[in-house]
Amino acid sequence: MNSEFPFLIYYLGLLISTIFLSRFIFRKYIQFAKSYNLKKASNERAVHKGVVFTGGGVVYAAVIMVAALILDNLDFIEFSNFSPIVATAILVSILGFYDDFIEISAFNKYIVLTFLILMLLYANSTLPIIQNLNGFLGINNIGFLPGLIFTSFVYLSIMNAINLTDGIDGYLAIFSIFFFTSLLYNFDINQFYTLNSVSVIIIGCSAMFLRYNFSKGKKLFVGDAGSLFIGFWIATYLITYITSAPNSRLVDVYSINVENIPVIAISMISIPVLDTLRVMLVRIINKKSPFAADRNHLHHILLDSGMTHLRTSLFLTIINWFNCIAIFLMEQNFNSKQLTLIYILISVCWYIFFEYINRKNLSSSKG
Repeated sequence: MNSEFPFLIYYLGLLISTIFLSRFIFRKYIQFAKSYNLKKASNERAVHKGVVFTGGGVVYAAVIMVAALILDNLDFIEFSNFSPIVATAILVSILGFYDDFIEISAFNKYIVLTFLILMLLYANSTLPIIQNLNGFLGINNIGFLPGLIFTSFVYLSIMNAINLTDGIDGYLAIFSIFFFTSLLYNFDINQFYTLNSVSVIIIGCSAMFLRYNFSKGKKLFVGDAGSLFIGFWIATYLITYITSAPNSRLVDVYSINVENIPVIAISMISIPVLDTLRVMLVRIINKKSPFAADRNHLHHILLDSGMTHLRTSLFLTIINWFNCIAIFLMEQNFNSKQLTLIYILISVCWYIFFEYINRKNLSSSKG
């Protein structure tokens, strides 16, 4: 591809087009949701009041599908090669949409997701399987079958972590905007123009979704249809970031130690990962299923301390990227074992911080 091609203009045009298209589809979806009473069921865990429509995540899938049909005519876009990934993402969104209104058990849902991911990884050559960790923790080549299982586990773990961010207004959308924006430069210098196009589309949809997510009269949630869909793409990006590392131009530009790439990748979603591990630990300690829903997430702790939905979403997103930037700046001075310990130490510090806030909230409520 010609390096003089005005990619900035292309991305800006795509962003503006996505915002207008998603605005149109979101409005149509809300009309559809009103007609068919597609409302978010209220329960003791809910942090919203009044009528809230859900399932809006299918709008993301619809916009991606339209973009795949239109942009594939461009010579530097390869949506035809990405069709299995796009198709799987749409199926994941449909599964989430079904779960938004006809509740599926966590076990059954993840059985279906596992099947979809395994079929994608086994049959698709565009998305590499993690078969080599490039010296991370002293591990190099792990082979096809262990790589297939490990990559599937990474997919499901990331999707589950991102799925848990959809508990308050703004968090998932703001986190997504930060995440996909942060990878634009990396994928641009590696000429991953199709993935960058998907990034811009998700950023545009998320920006427009915020309008409806914070709306009082037309309040909308993306639901599992959106959180699983976005989680799928975040997992795809992080797996691509890891598997492309040995030949990545970014590694050369910033002199990144290739064995540290997995630590940098996980640091990009450090707060969702911390939240997931923490709530599962608390549930196990309380002799509950680690997949049981409750009101014990990090965003609930901050809301109970008096923070608004917007401030909570911004705070969690900012500290997530503080962690990532800290790891990125330190990685050249440490090997993967040392950097992993530093990452764990940072996570423990945040764990102690949130536990302090939680205990303070509990003591205030009792007092």
